[in-house]
Amino acid sequence: MGLQKLVTCPKCGTNVETPMKSWPLPRKTSKSGDGSKMNVGMFACPNCQTRFRASFEKMTETTSVKGIVENLRGIEGEFVNTLKNLREKLQKLESERSGLLLEIDELKKAAESKANAIENEITMLRDEVKSLKDLLGYSEDEKE
Repeated sequence: MGLQKLVTCPKCGTNVETPMKSWPLPRKTSKSGDGSKMNVGMFACPNCQTRFRASFEKMTETTSVKGIVENLRGIEGEFVNTLKNLREKLQKLESERSGLLLEIDELKKAAESKANAIENEITMLRDEVKSLKDLLGYSEDEKE
């Protein structure tokens, strides 16, 4: 029997290396059309004597070392690309954030300026109403 990944006992967590019995179980065909096989085995834990079934992958010595190294290089490449994309995205978001903060400050200043202008206009209108009432001889007690 070739090399295989270790299977863990569900009861005590001990790693079990070899199954008492094993058999191939075909997987459903993937979208790409290649059906792969999975191996299922009956294991006995050397620690607690629990018997259990589990799936495992058989590996040859060449795939165990070379395959793992190639997988790790592929994963490393994916991580590097992901990190690069995340850095670019963060940089774009930070620049957009700073632009939006500047725009908010400008809008706040414009709103304050407009509010001050409206307050001044209201004060002028009140003064005009008061001067017209004085001119027409209305007193504060009289109503229009």
